Amino acid sequence: MLRTVTKARSRTVVAALALALALGTLPVAAQVRGVSDTEVILGTSAPLSGPAAAWGTTARAAKVYIDMINDQGGIHGRTIRLEIRDDAYLPPRAVANIRELTERVGVFAISGIIGSANAFAVRDYAYQKQLFWITPAIDSHIWIGYPGNRYVYTVYPDYFEEAKILTRHAADELGRSRIAVFYQNDQYGKAGLDGVQEAMAELGGSARIVAEVPYEVSDTDLSAHAQRLQASGAEAVILYATPNHGAMIAQAMARIGYHPDRLATFTLGDATIMTALAGEAWEGVISTAYFPLPDRDATVNAVLQRLVAREPSLRPMAFNALAGVTFVEPFLEALRRAGRDLTPESFAQAIESIRGWDGEVIRNVTFGPNRHQGIDRIYLTQVQGGQAVAVTDWIQYPVGF
Repeated sequence: MLRTVTKARSRTVVAALALALALGTLPVAAQVRGVSDTEVILGTSAPLSGPAAAWGTTARAAKVYIDMINDQGGIHGRTIRLEIRDDAYLPPRAVANIRELTERVGVFAISGIIGSANAFAVRDYAYQKQLFWITPAIDSHIWIGYPGNRYVYTVYPDYFEEAKILTRHAADELGRSRIAVFYQNDQYGKAGLDGVQEAMAELGGSARIVAEVPYEVSDTDLSAHAQRLQASGAEAVILYATPNHGAMIAQAMARIGYHPDRLATFTLGDATIMTALAGEAWEGVISTAYFPLPDRDATVNAVLQRLVAREPSLRPMAFNALAGVTFVEPFLEALRRAGRDLTPESFAQAIESIRGWDGEVIRNVTFGPNRHQGIDRIYLTQVQGGQAVAVTDWIQYPVGF
């Protein structure tokens, strides 16, 4: 009798589930990973410790921004829960973190992940799990031709194209013909190096690379690197490094009386952080930015003030904090456009409907079925009196995927 009753109950449950599916009354949580009636779960792995800890500010600021949205009722009646894990800028830890967030926490999507080596290590797993990945902090060129790019939507600048812009500025605007590259010996640094090499080919001999000087993340003394740069006679040095190593090489060059023009990737664009790390050695460094600076845009400044009011420790890291907001803004806008019935299909359709959209911080974002690289422009800044000051208008570059 017990067996008969159990089978009958089983048939009843199956029938009820089928009816619920047909009527659309099955709870969302049973249908979509990371989505319930009350919340959506977003995950990220970030360097909260280690040599790139300054970049961990992006994740902390993203959480503060999301919490402010939750305080206003969330989006379509759901709060957004951002789960952050520390990877200390180590690829194996980044992979373990995303695996745990996917298989144990059950995230709907992931965002950020700082460091090209980390993001590259996560890439295949994210594709296997069909994870939406919003603004991976990695050179956009790695997605060209990669089948998993169908799940990737980014407003992160392209290191390769950025390096070309920095090189052309050094050659055409500063008049430098002898250029060196100091770069991290991984996908991140090599993307910058590749861009410099490509720019040199396009310049047709008006400038040349006189030194390519790599470093390892584990390096703690860059004196020999500075001496190599000086010996090359480089008039300008292009930097692709962590904040710690960027500061170290600037100080090492200053100590030996070597003062070339320095042009740095936007990841070293937080003038306050870099000046705190390098002191006067960072003065005059040219970098790039992909969103308006707070002193140039009232809306961006208002966002910064709200962030700082809620988390005062973000004040001395304003640039990185605002970058963290840009990491999640497209995700939040897609949630708004997708409506209450949130599924992978509705999310993809929603984010691909974004055309010429301005967020509070990120601007002029366009996605589409065949365009997942949402921005195509940057501008140059220079550290003056310890602050980043815009020195060019927007400069466009080609979209890769």
